[in-house]
Amino acid sequence: MLIQSLGFISRVKRRVFLFCLLAGSSSVFADNKEQTLIIMGSEIETCTTLSPQFCNIDTPLRNEKGALYSLTPKAIKRLEINWPTDDKSQLVATVSHLNTLLKQHSLPLSKQELLWAWRDIASKQLSELSQIEFDYVIDMLEISHLDGQRNVFNIDAKNSKKSQDWLTQTYKFITASLKVKTEKPTLLVITTAARDPYASANYYETLLSQTGVALEWLPLTPGLAKALHEKKCEQLDTFRVQAGVHNRANVYPKRVAIEQAACLQGTDKLIKRIKNSTGVILIGAEFDTATDQRLRTTLFDSQGNAYPWTSAIADSSVLVTSGYSGNLLSGGRTQFGPVATVKPISSLAALRGERSVSAGGVGSITFALLDTYFSEQNRTIGLAKSLDANMQPNGIGIDENTSLVVIKSPHENVLTVLGERGVVHLKSLAKQQFQFNYWPAGAVVEMKKYGFILSKPSIDKALPTVKIPPLPMLRFDKILTDAKLRSLTQAMCLSNEQSAVGQQDEFIVSLDAAKNTQYHRINSSSYGCAIEQLKLTITTIQ
Repeated sequence: MLIQSLGFISRVKRRVFLFCLLAGSSSVFADNKEQTLIIMGSEIETCTTLSPQFCNIDTPLRNEKGALYSLTPKAIKRLEINWPTDDKSQLVATVSHLNTLLKQHSLPLSKQELLWAWRDIASKQLSELSQIEFDYVIDMLEISHLDGQRNVFNIDAKNSKKSQDWLTQTYKFITASLKVKTEKPTLLVITTAARDPYASANYYETLLSQTGVALEWLPLTPGLAKALHEKKCEQLDTFRVQAGVHNRANVYPKRVAIEQAACLQGTDKLIKRIKNSTGVILIGAEFDTATDQRLRTTLFDSQGNAYPWTSAIADSSVLVTSGYSGNLLSGGRTQFGPVATVKPISSLAALRGERSVSAGGVGSITFALLDTYFSEQNRTIGLAKSLDANMQPNGIGIDENTSLVVIKSPHENVLTVLGERGVVHLKSLAKQQFQFNYWPAGAVVEMKKYGFILSKPSIDKALPTVKIPPLPMLRFDKILTDAKLRSLTQAMCLSNEQSAVGQQDEFIVSLDAAKNTQYHRINSSSYGCAIEQLKLTITTIQ
């Protein structure tokens, strides 16, 4: 595979060769300027002290502790002062139960230990706390323990619930991309999508240390963005509370000090720091309204105008995103009008009229609407409806545990898929009718003026076809659930099927091959069959 890639690589720049050597495939995308985009289709999740929820065993790192929480009279009294809602009955009940726990637990507890103890005495009351109230209590009881000590947080990828192969590939590509720019690169880590960006900074610095490059946390938080915009650094603590985090100066004093210093240094210094970095990673999680709001309030003002530092991030020579933050790369304008951002909703919700687009993003990508957590969350028809709503022709959805690499260059136009699954490309043909393409891991895709095509090296190195029985002549039910649409299209590809029909309630999804439809088995996995130009049509049973 590498030898086949080299012939293709000879037509592009030397920096791309380095990428291909490490990643095992070539990858270039052309535009007016040079830029490498590495868009992860899901969040970075692996087993660490700070993230035991991703571990296969209850206490995977027995010699380390994560965040700690202390029940003391002073902490409980402090918690009473600024209760975040008007529901004083919950305040009274919370204080009462915490005082009961105080008598039973004199030593600091992990979050899991604290919540189990609370459930033992007041499970119903704990469950009745609003999310705002719950977050406030947890923040106020946390004690300083982790600040600036990321080196002690072990990573145990072997015990992770999810495969880490796709992350290994992605990390290699990040490292190669950065080191092409300089021998000693610096990657800025932005954790604004997290409710607690200070704790998140510790976690992601730990994970990204596997890239082997120098990491710096950029304290671009919702609070800092507002303080800089309003030129009110003295109110940074107030803005931090308004953003939904509390007690951070006590828990993470070093990180809060870094944030305060960045505010006092001003906007120009912040922009200079972004521009002088080798690359930026904009951390994201799975979509929810709060995550979207945190990202948008950090990147855009209340009128939707980009802050001065937003364009510096968007133009970073190496820009990495994870999860929902990748959706926000779409933006700018095309000949068809402004490019929106996909609001990730299920296909069925989109078909039933739920709004599927929101305001545009930073504009690093104008050629397509982007979506993440794609096939697993059944978002193919949701993306299709987004194209209809935004009157844009192209949409790209990146599956979980998969990364799409885009390298912009004046010389070549190519995308590469890394990881375990694949990337869906939809092209709008007419109302409710689309061209469906699927690019598996290892696929190299060239972008031409007339559209996207699978590269000749990808086709030439395709595996032999396999003999499987033809699909049964039936209408596949619940086609928009449980990633069934991806399964059906992969089965069509492997069996060289020319048509198939699926149904979800009153909606019919028809898949039809045409004379230009092509199937190529790029890899041997369950998601390894590339599909080019399959027609997808949505109709409704009357």
